[in-house]
Amino acid sequence: MSWQLLSSTTAPPAGPKEMRPPMVVCQPAGRQKFHSSRNMDSWILLTLLLSSYFCHAIFACPHLCTCFFSTNTTQVVCSEPSLTHFPSVGLPANTTLLSVEFTNLSSISAHDLEATPLLQELHLSDNLLSSLPENLLKGLTHLHTLDLTRNQLEHLPPRVFHHAPLQNLVLRENLLHTAVAEWLPPNSNITTLNLAGNRLGTIPTALLQNLPRLNVLDLRQNHLEKITADSLNALSDLEMLHLEENKLSYIDPLAFQHTTKLTHLFLQDNQLHKVPPGLFQGLHRLEVLTLNNNKLRSLPYGLLEKIRSRGASNNQRVDLSMNPWECKAEVAYLWKWMRANRESVFFPLDVQCWGPEPLKGRPVLSLTEEEIKTK
Repeated sequence: MSWQLLSSTTAPPAGPKEMRPPMVVCQPAGRQKFHSSRNMDSWILLTLLLSSYFCHAIFACPHLCTCFFSTNTTQVVCSEPSLTHFPSVGLPANTTLLSVEFTNLSSISAHDLEATPLLQELHLSDNLLSSLPENLLKGLTHLHTLDLTRNQLEHLPPRVFHHAPLQNLVLRENLLHTAVAEWLPPNSNITTLNLAGNRLGTIPTALLQNLPRLNVLDLRQNHLEKITADSLNALSDLEMLHLEENKLSYIDPLAFQHTTKLTHLFLQDNQLHKVPPGLFQGLHRLEVLTLNNNKLRSLPYGLLEKIRSRGASNNQRVDLSMNPWECKAEVAYLWKWMRANRESVFFPLDVQCWGPEPLKGRPVLSLTEEEIKTK
């Protein structure tokens, strides 16, 4: 059963005797039984000192932090804005999760983390960190999650993430212009990489070559303009790809040829005027495809059939809304596909004609064959 120590200066929660925090095991008990013996009193005094030392080491909690202890985990949460230095004093040696977030922390070193060799998760979001030392994670052989969201990181040193077996790396909403291969070792264990909300101008292909196990890649809200044929070649295990809210105007027809395990592909809020006919060929596991809010006027014939495989369950969903569809003969394929697959379309009535003028604002589904001049 887990229990909570609010801080080293706060009393434990009140409650029935059997439900009180197990820190009572660190309190000396029954001393009155041994008053008859000076030797026994000396023994009890020694026991008291050892117990106090043990309790301080195991159940200590840094100032301005909250600590949660359970059988298998020790979690330390520090979220006071007045915190300006890393809370290394009082950190329990068996800490498994450390969260220092929403503070004014501006620096961190490998020395700060030496006291937590069992650390598995390190959350450092919403601070003022502008740099990291190359050896930051040295000695953290159990660390699998590192979150650095919303800091001020613009450049990172080579090998900065080499020293821990990371699986989840979050660098969202920083100031990064590039993401270089040297950050991570070859054949990295990373399964989730989040670089959303930075200033990347190209997909970091060299870095991705080191991530053969990657399942989730988030590159939304960057400055990406194109996806080349080899950009994603190394990501054969990729399942979820976020490319929305960039400046994409070109995607090579072979861009997704090696990402055949994709289940979610987000391309909305870009500058796409057209989509190559075979772009989604082979993506038979695709469940969600978003192309909304681009500049698409028509779709090439057969585009969406290529994501279906024989015997696959009909659970695929596509968002095509908020595009300037030109409701002439060129939109006939879209019209026919939507009529046959209406249940697969997000917001079907928001897929509307932008032109010609007499049809502007009409849902594509409402058109007749004569209106779009199909043959």
